[in-house]
Amino acid sequence: MLTKNPSLLRRAISLALLYSFIFTNVVAAGAFASDTKGSTSNSSAITRFTTDLTQLGRDGRLRENLNLEKETLRLIKVLGGDDLRQPVLIDEKGENQEFVVEQLAMRIVNGSVDKKLADLTLLKLETATLFSSAMTKKEVSALVDAVVDGVVAKNGKIILFVDEITNLFEAGNAGGKLINNIASGKLRIIGGSSKAAYAAKIENTETAKLFERIDIFSGSNANAENGRVSPEDRRNYRGDNVSPDLRQMMADDPSGTKRVDVILQAKDAENGVLRAIMSQNNVRLKDRIGNTDTLVLDLPLSALNDLSTSGLINYVSPDREIKSLGHLETTSGTAGMRSQPSGYGRTSAYSLDGSGVGVAVIDSGIYAAQKSFNDGTLTSRVVYSQSFVSGVSSTEDDYGHGTHVASILAGSASRDTGAYQGIAPKANLVSLKVLNNLGFGTTSSLLSALDWVKNNRTTYNIRVVNLSLGTFSVDTWTNDPLCLAVQDLNYYGILVVTAAGNNGKNFLTGQKIYGQVHSPGNDPSVLTVGASNSLGTDSRGDDTMATYSSHGPTRSYYDDATGRHFDNVIKPDIVAPGNKIVAAKAKSTSTLVTLFPTLTNSTLNIAGDDNDMMYLSGTSMSTPMAAGAAALLFQMNPKLTPTMVKMLLEYSAQPLNGVNMLEQGTGQLNTDGAIRIARTYKFDKDFDDYAKGNAMLQSGQSIPTASTTIAGHTFPWAQGILANHVYVKGTNLVNKFNETYQNWYWFEDGINYNSAGTPSLDGRFGGGLTLGTNVLWSNGTAMGGGTVLMASGVLVGDGVLVGDGVLVGDGVLVGDGVLVGDGDGVLVGDVTMAQTILFGGDNTAAMR
Repeated sequence: MLTKNPSLLRRAISLALLYSFIFTNVVAAGAFASDTKGSTSNSSAITRFTTDLTQLGRDGRLRENLNLEKETLRLIKVLGGDDLRQPVLIDEKGENQEFVVEQLAMRIVNGSVDKKLADLTLLKLETATLFSSAMTKKEVSALVDAVVDGVVAKNGKIILFVDEITNLFEAGNAGGKLINNIASGKLRIIGGSSKAAYAAKIENTETAKLFERIDIFSGSNANAENGRVSPEDRRNYRGDNVSPDLRQMMADDPSGTKRVDVILQAKDAENGVLRAIMSQNNVRLKDRIGNTDTLVLDLPLSALNDLSTSGLINYVSPDREIKSLGHLETTSGTAGMRSQPSGYGRTSAYSLDGSGVGVAVIDSGIYAAQKSFNDGTLTSRVVYSQSFVSGVSSTEDDYGHGTHVASILAGSASRDTGAYQGIAPKANLVSLKVLNNLGFGTTSSLLSALDWVKNNRTTYNIRVVNLSLGTFSVDTWTNDPLCLAVQDLNYYGILVVTAAGNNGKNFLTGQKIYGQVHSPGNDPSVLTVGASNSLGTDSRGDDTMATYSSHGPTRSYYDDATGRHFDNVIKPDIVAPGNKIVAAKAKSTSTLVTLFPTLTNSTLNIAGDDNDMMYLSGTSMSTPMAAGAAALLFQMNPKLTPTMVKMLLEYSAQPLNGVNMLEQGTGQLNTDGAIRIARTYKFDKDFDDYAKGNAMLQSGQSIPTASTTIAGHTFPWAQGILANHVYVKGTNLVNKFNETYQNWYWFEDGINYNSAGTPSLDGRFGGGLTLGTNVLWSNGTAMGGGTVLMASGVLVGDGVLVGDGVLVGDGVLVGDGVLVGDGDGVLVGDVTMAQTILFGGDNTAAMR
């Protein structure tokens, strides 16, 4: 975050003034002398050395370029934010920066910008003309000085575009003055730079804190890798192309005048007819998700009919609100697996701590100065931070949720003999902020963050994404834009780990509730995590479910001519401890700490903000435990696919006695078991290009005994996986490669249903496996042991579900918060009470 601290400013100035400017295109001395006698006035400098791009837009001399829409919208966001940081456009050779700025100029002229940018003038500094008008560095400095002074004198009414800003930083004393004016908020500027110049002169200096980097997309990510069908081509949208809650809003407002924010998944976002329909219906484009065909629109409800019947869209849904939803090392089975011996294909011992693996924590930001993230050095493992919150450029954790989550996943706090160390304490963290200081965000901001991960995955070696947040699941997983976005990450070798939600009971009566798993936790490609309660003990013998953890089946749905069809996917996939978890605290000024000071105490709160701890509860806390375990598996064997990691964590989980599949999935996280299986696997095989039926184990290795002992308590593994409406079990899940493990596949792809809805294993699973068709109460033994809760045929059908005396029907929960539109596409219900889980949790014994 940019600061007005004078010492920082002085450091930035000293680092920026790199007196190595080389002059080119110098005019004759006589010509220059006759042109610069006396001082150059500020106004004449602006006239001589700038071009008014907004005037060119008014004159119709600029041309729209939809290929640069993403960068233009990002530029508008940064300029309209509440931070002093200014945007800098980066591309390979500096060829496309001016085109992006021209798009902004046209939007200013036609009023398609934030009100903070309305009526501003956008000037381009003609650097070639300015530099060729001077002979010495002093003369260049004087000209730059005059232009900057002229812009500053307009009190923020002018935005100055400089196409290679690194040159101005080298323009003598004027460079320091330029930085001073940016830091004080007096100068609005758009910088431009080639990648090489930015990396050499700005990126690793204090000056970089003055800017928000915007990369201009060049080329394209291959839509199809390894000769496979691309994610876009595999889409299978079902039913009505307008979401049910939008349909309800349309019925409630026959005039259609009410405006709502929506996510529109177009077939071709740049189609001229689609753009004409948008214009005719007064639809305002707010954002575009990367270079995809997904648009964020502000429109009147009346526009939805024209869009729906145009044949040009796949699906449209509200831009819904999203919400946050040392003992850990031991009880999860991680502590015993830290030190790995030589063998298993390795010549030397090593520490299993997540080293080298990038994990994206998409949340409320991370307090990077926390000692949990710097390993006792001056270097933070928070290697990158960016805010996607509209109008907020600061990446600080103003809410206090993201820091706690990141610490559970990858904290390395050395205090109290490591009692609060996370699961993968050497993993690199990428902090993508989508929740504001109250813990709320939007679907569109989350989509933008997920798209950023896709485009930057190789730079930071991102293999895991942690989503301790979500929104109510309404749209079937084949249509939901969040589900489609996380499926894309699976295609690129990334496992998304997401929270199930905290709506497992009625907070007034305490009655158990089913069917409240949140999006994107309703998607079959992700690892969805519910919350168990360890009661603060290392032993697993007393562990139970947290009463508030959301239960399946998923109740997202689609409508077509034959009626309403529910997904009814068995979720969560696994559970992990989430009740009263102690982990890193954000700044004392963060919202959670300010409003709920009892979340910490004198034992957890020691001198200074940067080493304090606090309590939080919920599936938000369970999720990073599983994400940390996934990071350890990817460190151990980078060749693993996301679905293989998911399989290992489900197969090795501990079935909790007396808990059913809709509550716990396959069972409680068991890092010990997952690692003991994974270390037997081949390290030299690309499993994403492996043949079905091939052995995954190294020569001479065998599958370990399917049980684990932690703190004196021995328990069996689940030895199975969930596949939407059924479960699959057998040692060949871990012994032989199944085609469903490849990127862009998930377990459901290995199940066939006949016309009567009867399931069977298809060719993507190999032999030696057993299909289970009932939802069971576990008796604490391997999957399949226990009593029947309901037949899977009930899940496959579209009828009302009755289980454990609780009614689930019509896509909502009877007697609970009903999912209805409140006019802005936001879903309401008992989520406010669910938020209180963060502060209180279940009132039981807990870690200290």
